[in-house]
Amino acid sequence: MKYQIDDSYIDDIPSAVMYRRTMEHCPKSTIGCFITSDDWNEQTLLELKEGSEAWFLVGLQTDNIDFERLDIIEGVIRCQPDEVNDVIKLLNVNSASTIIGIDVVDIKSMFECDNLFQFIQASATGESDSDLVKIATQQLVSQLIKARHTKGLFIGMESVESPSLEVFSYVSEAVEALLSDDVFIYYSSSITDEPDCFRLKAIYASA
Repeated sequence: MKYQIDDSYIDDIPSAVMYRRTMEHCPKSTIGCFITSDDWNEQTLLELKEGSEAWFLVGLQTDNIDFERLDIIEGVIRCQPDEVNDVIKLLNVNSASTIIGIDVVDIKSMFECDNLFQFIQASATGESDSDLVKIATQQLVSQLIKARHTKGLFIGMESVESPSLEVFSYVSEAVEALLSDDVFIYYSSSITDEPDCFRLKAIYASA
């Protein structure tokens, strides 16, 4: 389990950026993300990595067509088309809270667990903070039942303020009670301007 952020990786370069084939300019990033169905091949991905100066590349699969596993990319994350921005925000660890967070080195380590991942999320809205945490956590755990034998898991907590240690403990204990002891679990937190809301986002190795 890892929940410490490395300040040496906090700078003005976004951790994760989504790139499209139609982009004329590639802004710099640490994690270069792309939609696998956008007609990328090994050559164009090599050009993307060089142009963006990304440390590594990650594909986002939004359809049922498996992407060719190329050595040039670190892994593929399956998600719905309307979840692409949520995945990018989760991977953009530079903008995360420094109380509970991970860095890009941990993201790289997580992708070394496997090369195929699934994105899931859960959220709750209301006035009682404790109820929000409990509802969202149970929703996430219910989705993780089929991933109880996963090798790697990354969970992001999102709320109007940094989660307390009590909140972190509740979420982590509920998740870790479901999974095997040898799974690598990483946590981060970020701030949202959406009031009365607690959201959990997760990526787990699904292959």
